[in-house]
Amino acid sequence: MYAYKLGFDWTKFSAAGPAWYSLRAVSRKILITCGFAILVGIVIAATFKPTIYPPFSDGVAYFMMANHDYSANYGYYGTRLLHPIFVSVLSHITGMPVDANLFLLVAMGALVTFFLLLGVDYSLEGLTNPGVWLLLPATATLVDQYRNYYWHDMFYAVLCALFFLVLRENLWLGLPIVLALYLTRESTIILIPCLVAVALLRRQWAFGLSALVAGILAMLLSSHLNSHALTNRQGVPMLVLDALKMPFNFALNVCGLEFWANTNAGYLGKPRWIADVPSWLHLGNIHQVGYVGFTWQRPVQLLVILLSAFGTLPVLVGRVVASGWSRRLLDRFDYAVAFAFGATMFFLAPLQGTTPARYVFYAWPVFWIFGVAALNEVVGNKHRQISLVLLSLVASWVPAFVRLLSGPKLTRADSLSTVSSGGLFLSLLLLIPIYLSCWRLSNKAST
Repeated sequence: MYAYKLGFDWTKFSAAGPAWYSLRAVSRKILITCGFAILVGIVIAATFKPTIYPPFSDGVAYFMMANHDYSANYGYYGTRLLHPIFVSVLSHITGMPVDANLFLLVAMGALVTFFLLLGVDYSLEGLTNPGVWLLLPATATLVDQYRNYYWHDMFYAVLCALFFLVLRENLWLGLPIVLALYLTRESTIILIPCLVAVALLRRQWAFGLSALVAGILAMLLSSHLNSHALTNRQGVPMLVLDALKMPFNFALNVCGLEFWANTNAGYLGKPRWIADVPSWLHLGNIHQVGYVGFTWQRPVQLLVILLSAFGTLPVLVGRVVASGWSRRLLDRFDYAVAFAFGATMFFLAPLQGTTPARYVFYAWPVFWIFGVAALNEVVGNKHRQISLVLLSLVASWVPAFVRLLSGPKLTRADSLSTVSSGGLFLSLLLLIPIYLSCWRLSNKAST
């Protein structure tokens, strides 16, 4: 299958024949691409190496879990085991203590490995200029996940990249990785229906059923682990909590409307009015709800995040799909899943929590796997490829540049792209001409 894509015929292979030289040339290209990918990862890790800081927020629980202390293992943390376990095992092997330095080391390794896996994927796909496309992930969004090294987001990205790499070669070998993904973060619950739906649309009934069974087993294991975790402060089952979080986060991030509950009083503003929750609703420890007020910054901040997290790729990939240029790629199982999962996570980012700048990162497969392959087909000219990549990179760093010029100094794992109210409008003003230039350039590339 991939012999054709890489440009030589395995059936005619012999040590003395011309195919041997083709094999050597292709192998050399793969090695160069992977070497460049490692170099990019190392440069980013060194350039943006964060300071050593103590764990905070969710990171406290992950740090304690890596030290075999589960006294802070609340709710969601009960299933996010694989990353702390990996850190703990690495500590046992190397003799290093489980501290900030070890978590940072794991984050560095994850960052470099992520680029390496993308390099392997781009090489196998036979992209015309894989080194150019490898620059696309070098965004402030990616750096944020790396700098927040107590969290599992960069570790999850590596497992996800490995999953798609394996999926392109063998569907069945991808299923065990689904379990590993689920034990790292529960967002995998979105990946499972994507797998099942793509399989059923292709009438691959056996794999679709197997993916469904694997998903159910992962969810049962997750429920079992959660049953041993401490009750969350809301005092409600996780499914109920998720159902409550989505409208709350939609109201806050999309509409700018901030609501209040007594269980989150320490994290929210002072409410203008408060109402008692009827007892018949059975919402655990949630006895009162209220309304804090309207904030225009939240919707504008979300717009800046969506326009900059992956540079100009949202509009480029959207245009490729809307124009029907990607139909051949969507016939590929792995690309169809990458598109479905990534696009879903992109639109769900505002609903998952109060920090969509973090959650939007989980949409990366639709841009850096499917999107790169699609743009490689549509934009054949190398100079236009470079121009599109550079424009996208500039767009992805606009909020970070604005913060660098006018924002407060970075501390701990602060996002590079968190800017002031004025910085939000300045970011939008800078992003608009970049998007217009990218649109015009894509018009030329498609003709």
